Amino acid sequence: MRSHALFIFELLTFFVSFLILLVKPTDARGYHGGGGGGGHGGGGRHSQHHTHRKSSGNCYSSTNRNDIRLWNGTAPGAIGKDPCLDVPFLRKFPAQGGVETGRKNPPAILLIPGGGYGRLTNKKEQDPVAEYFASLGVTTFILYYRLVETDGTYRYPVPMQDGQRALKLIRARAKDLGVDGQKVGVFGYSAGGHLATTITTHSESDFGLTSHDAIDETNGQPDFLGLGYPVISMALSSNSRKHLLNGYAGTDLENLKKSLSGEQNVTPQMPPVFLFTSLDDEVISSQNSVLFQRALEAAKVPAEVHLFQHGKHGAGLATDQPEEKVWPELFHQWLLRNYFLSKQK
Repeated sequence: MRSHALFIFELLTFFVSFLILLVKPTDARGYHGGGGGGGHGGGGRHSQHHTHRKSSGNCYSSTNRNDIRLWNGTAPGAIGKDPCLDVPFLRKFPAQGGVETGRKNPPAILLIPGGGYGRLTNKKEQDPVAEYFASLGVTTFILYYRLVETDGTYRYPVPMQDGQRALKLIRARAKDLGVDGQKVGVFGYSAGGHLATTITTHSESDFGLTSHDAIDETNGQPDFLGLGYPVISMALSSNSRKHLLNGYAGTDLENLKKSLSGEQNVTPQMPPVFLFTSLDDEVISSQNSVLFQRALEAAKVPAEVHLFQHGKHGAGLATDQPEEKVWPELFHQWLLRNYFLSKQK
């Protein structure tokens, strides 16, 4: 009888233990905490199972002759081959107007949309702007860079690697792409403005790129920097910082916040800058632009800065904004004055 009771007790103990294991909570993030260490792409920390990866909606198409992969094979640090998530690429908009159109090699602009490093969903900063620049006679390339995922995949420095590679690719393949390799500028909106600024202020860095080819040896300094309501300082933009520096902590985090704050890294060697924003921007504080303007003035970097009283973040060409809608023509005239575009005869 005692033996039978012992058997029943052991059976119940096993059953209870099994239930406890069954309901034990797991780390839904799929990774362990930590500071600035390792991962894919020199910071692309990620989980082992990507069952809930969210598509960016911007997908590379091998059948679209205007889509250009940044790397012919797998991009450094890529964790897969999803054309909507793992393949950074350019989309080309050939020059269509202006006196530059008749030239064999018109100037080029690398256009970088924003989205807090976590999305690229604002279409106002993409095709309409590229088409406008193309109408001026500038071949434009929209950059679809890898976005930081919720588990930290593609965090810093991956977006910077994509941005720098894009600019160098345009310059290295200028002849094949039909552009002037000596006139390659960059224009960024919001977080895309932060990316544009970072590859400009750190043009000599390779951002920890793990593999190199001939394109990576090309000059990475743009010939001009254009910005629309940009993120500049990591101290003033919690959303972009949260995504870009996902998982960094301690000294690593503090060092990165400093090196990735544009106003702290301006040098006299920077190219000319055009910038516009509104003082009542409710998403990105205009103090980003004010601090950057002061740093540019201190370093004697040529800059044209427009601080509108009223505007709207994410407006793109701002055609529906009474004050900001003049910026595209102001930028056009700035390009002419700085000889990036030829004047009408």
